[in-house]
Amino acid sequence: MSKQESIPEMEFFSEPRPVAGPWRVGIAMGGLEIALSGLSEDLAARLRRRFAVYLVDGQVSREALQVTVGEEDRDYFIDPPDTPEFNPILIRCDGDRVRYMGYRVAGWFDTRGGAGTLLLARGTYEPAERAVENYIRAAVAWQAATLGGALVHGASAVLDGKGYLFFGPSGAGKSTLSECNTRAMVISDDLSLILPDREGRPQLIGSPFRGTYEGGDPVVGRFPLVAGFRLVQAEAAAVHEVGRVRVFGELVGNFPFVAEAYAERPELFGSMEEAFRDIPLRHLHFRKDDS
Repeated sequence: MSKQESIPEMEFFSEPRPVAGPWRVGIAMGGLEIALSGLSEDLAARLRRRFAVYLVDGQVSREALQVTVGEEDRDYFIDPPDTPEFNPILIRCDGDRVRYMGYRVAGWFDTRGGAGTLLLARGTYEPAERAVENYIRAAVAWQAATLGGALVHGASAVLDGKGYLFFGPSGAGKSTLSECNTRAMVISDDLSLILPDREGRPQLIGSPFRGTYEGGDPVVGRFPLVAGFRLVQAEAAAVHEVGRVRVFGELVGNFPFVAEAYAERPELFGSMEEAFRDIPLRHLHFRKDDS
């Protein structure tokens, strides 16, 4: 299947497929849970190592997304390139259900928890655990958005028990800022999970999507989000007041997997706007030190 072709329709996923084994892995991030079943022993072991501190002991909750993993008799869903490229991920929103496709996997999931299916092709261009994790990231992004939160393409850190978000396009300085930090506890330099508390206030959630950052242990927990910053590399460190509409627009551009589907789910845009309503959003000019 080429990148020009579309994601299979739901009828494609209704056909029965063999599973690789009886093994199961449950993952939890701030109350959001995903369980994958039908795994081979080897893939289950690799996923357990990858998600270590986020594993669920015993059964996941009734609200968890329950995903059945099947084996697909083909090498790839998207033919891999001769030279490296940005990993292509295709998303189609069908109301409360999302279809997904990458190099080695295709599937669907309910955006409010419930059920999902993931089909794993046999090709070796992409490691199986990485292909599965990309699907998990998309599912987390959509569940977070449905709950009134977001998965943000941004770095994040905790200082004095409070969460801070730093966003911007690739090259803005998220990894650089994280590496320069000496005071705060970095959660991620790539993807940051925001979920509301019981009163609807946004909280920064410890998650396994740390990017390239390797300093310190993975963070588990929930922290009140108190500010968000669009990163701008500069000669001097300073916080700049900028029109909120502009900064929020820049923030929305960093909601991977979901932002492309606002036309089909316009209420999600309003939900995002409400989630960040009381959070100060600024431009942060920074240089390559801890200033």
